[in-house]
Amino acid sequence: MFGALDGRRVLFVVGKGGVGKSTVATVLAVAFAEQGKRVLLAQMEPSRRLAELLGLPGASASEGVVETLPGVHVLTVDGESALSEYLALVLPVRRVQRMVVESKLYHHFVAAAPGIKELMTVGKIWYEEQLTTGRGPKWDVIVVDAPATGHVLQYLRMPSAAVEAFGPGLVRREAQKVMALLVDPKRTAVCPVTTAEEMPVNETIEMYEQLRERLHMPLGVLFVNRVHAAPVASADVPAVPAGATPLVDDVLRCAREEAGWAAINRRYLERLRNAVPMPTVVLPFLFAEEFGIDEVRALMAKATPHLGAFTGGDFA
Repeated sequence: MFGALDGRRVLFVVGKGGVGKSTVATVLAVAFAEQGKRVLLAQMEPSRRLAELLGLPGASASEGVVETLPGVHVLTVDGESALSEYLALVLPVRRVQRMVVESKLYHHFVAAAPGIKELMTVGKIWYEEQLTTGRGPKWDVIVVDAPATGHVLQYLRMPSAAVEAFGPGLVRREAQKVMALLVDPKRTAVCPVTTAEEMPVNETIEMYEQLRERLHMPLGVLFVNRVHAAPVASADVPAVPAGATPLVDDVLRCAREEAGWAAINRRYLERLRNAVPMPTVVLPFLFAEEFGIDEVRALMAKATPHLGAFTGGDFA
């Protein structure tokens, strides 16, 4: 169990929208980089969230590979751009490549072909995993900040769907390569992210079953984000005494609210442990007006004792 991420080079961080996938992906990327690894943090759809977390100017997060922190490189993967890049590899004559990419038929094909952009997006992740330098793989770890659950499952299904849909030939061969990466437990792991609340937990349980039963993808670590803790139960918070100041009233109200959230989180954490038997890292709710790299590091300090066990590495 504790080797859940050991040696895995591609980590898909998945979950319901709004549960903190980008935050967890950034925590993982920074943690691996501080371990001395060269990390690619790839987002499968354009988003401002990574730029906000890493302090990037808005446009930089979508302009190729950008080094944001020592060892952490960010890439926004776009399916159409990935297809053009792929054509440059298989059509080495630039004039022929330009003729294809600029043709109306090509643009109609890209717009109409079901799943082609999704296939090429996942294919780009495969391509980056294959890149090497004179010293070995270009990236020690690729952390993929995936889109929301429903959409990411479409991305992850596409390689196997393409293998089934296409006869022998180029597309099928390339899809088989990508599919081999997705189901390889030595190279790949899926790390779900959730909050300990009803809807996210229900979606996480459903996604866990699909990943295991339909996609046969290897699982890594489950991250439960924004978990509240309280030293007392809601019923034990005293009533507001007569004549209390507004400040006392606000403090006691907040204490009851925090205790209520803690009770909800405990209940759904228990449900997760029963329904999703994965190594689990619980991340606390951080009270912060702005959420940036300082908060990422604060969460990393909470997560790294567990990550060291899960990866076999030293995150101290």
